[in-house]
Amino acid sequence: MLDHYRDGLLIGTACSKGEVFTAMMEKGYTDAKQKAQYYDFIEVQPKPNYAPLIEQQIISNTAHLEDIIKNMVKLGADLDKPVVATGDAHYLNPEDKIYRHILINSQGGANPLNRTRRPDVPFRTTDDMLKQFAFLGEEKAHEIVVENTNRLAAEMDEMRPVQDSLHTPNMKAPTRNWPSEPGYAHAWYGDPLPKLVKDRVELELNSIIGNGYAVIYLIAQRLVAKSNKDGYLVGSRGSVGSSVVANLAGITEVNAFPPHYRCPNCQYSHFYTKGEYSSGFDMPDKDCPKCGTLMIKDGHDIPFQTFLGFKGNKVPDIDLNFSGDYQPIAHNYMKVLFGEKNVYRAGTIGTVPIRLPMDTSRRLSATPSSSLEAPKKTVWQKARPALSERLGQHPAGIIIVPDDMSIYDFTPVQYPADDQNAAWETTHFDFHSIHDNILKMDILGHDDPTMIRFLQDLSGVNPQTIPMDDPGVMSLFSSPDILGVTEEQIQSKTGTLGLPEFGTRFVRGMLDDTHPKNYSQLLQISGLSHGTGVWLDNAQELIKTARPRLPTLSLS
Repeated sequence: MLDHYRDGLLIGTACSKGEVFTAMMEKGYTDAKQKAQYYDFIEVQPKPNYAPLIEQQIISNTAHLEDIIKNMVKLGADLDKPVVATGDAHYLNPEDKIYRHILINSQGGANPLNRTRRPDVPFRTTDDMLKQFAFLGEEKAHEIVVENTNRLAAEMDEMRPVQDSLHTPNMKAPTRNWPSEPGYAHAWYGDPLPKLVKDRVELELNSIIGNGYAVIYLIAQRLVAKSNKDGYLVGSRGSVGSSVVANLAGITEVNAFPPHYRCPNCQYSHFYTKGEYSSGFDMPDKDCPKCGTLMIKDGHDIPFQTFLGFKGNKVPDIDLNFSGDYQPIAHNYMKVLFGEKNVYRAGTIGTVPIRLPMDTSRRLSATPSSSLEAPKKTVWQKARPALSERLGQHPAGIIIVPDDMSIYDFTPVQYPADDQNAAWETTHFDFHSIHDNILKMDILGHDDPTMIRFLQDLSGVNPQTIPMDDPGVMSLFSSPDILGVTEEQIQSKTGTLGLPEFGTRFVRGMLDDTHPKNYSQLLQISGLSHGTGVWLDNAQELIKTARPRLPTLSLS
């Protein structure tokens, strides 16, 4: 494999575990010389790096070690290969050794380094390195520490281990009429489109197509369309909530236009652009003035810039909430769309819980200094999982590789926790390291779409026909009466115990304080209920004193 990729590579003999140093140490000069012919340069390291070999009595003493290093240097001269002094630094400062010590000990018997005293391998300056090799003589030390290292560096080109721009899948680019072709633009608002609609769509398409993000919308559109066709609604969250193009293409149910009426029969529409309503769901029912049909109420007045930036150049974050039952189907559909070798699960690196370093530090402080380097098994009886066991996969993230590129242009791949029986390969690099270079779609699994499907099957009611301002539903947020139960029976002043985001004791307390009457007030409460200190000792007090008073929400 190394021979296959040899062109353009410079290969050194490595540390004490390299085959050349091992041969010199165990078999002698002749054998080491034969093996060294394969390499481009010979490496030697400071004497402290080899301390474990002396501890294990593989090398008898410091004088013996110096002889081996001198022979390595002679090897370079005989073969006309540069000898380079390398530091093999594992941490920056000498005092940082304790961190490496803690990490290695936390892995217990899984790490062979726990069996020996660990060497001192900090970053060493040029002066430090010259002192380490002073036994070779001043001239030779300067040659391998200064001259040959610079000579080797001059032969190397700069390269990037990851890509430096975003690479999206190759799909047919949409036209400027894209939301109208597969979506709802003309079906909802007529042809020609009202100026407000036309201008907003053009604004967004200039950003979406111009910045190369159209493929993200196209993929999301196909995923949602398939799920809907198979009978499962898809919820959306993320930056598409401020995109009317995403709404018109069927990706999101959130309509970002200002509150408005639209007629499903003749496509008449009327928009409220002066703040008359905070949400279209709060407007009264109204018949179409042209044909008399009951009009649809929609719109939440969300500027495109809210999530996509003032220049519309932020990478869209489209999180799609599929039914948990349907999520595996949606994941596998990505293989159908792009090919099995072009989709991977996003890899993750498990974080270390705070109790682990605290526990490890306590154990270290209780360990006698004489046994600090090689603690007894009784002290470290709770062996921690190896690194491979901390490498997992994102529960929803699917990486998509363009068909004219390879996953190896971005990252190595592996199975999660090295489980060879896993259904998906994952990226070895944590996705946060490559998110600017390759596309990830978050195809999430949630209970809500599953429950909605169950309720639809049980009741025969299409959930999309239920009005968003149903009086009975709205009354749940201030009283349980509509459910036919009392506050005492369910020990709650509201009827929201089973509603996502509104069933916790904390949010029910907010509802009891505010008694919301419409949809936009519920949105405000949902926003104020998220984040530490947003409501308690903050918004709650501001609303009580009416400084400032929220537009439509005040404490009763």
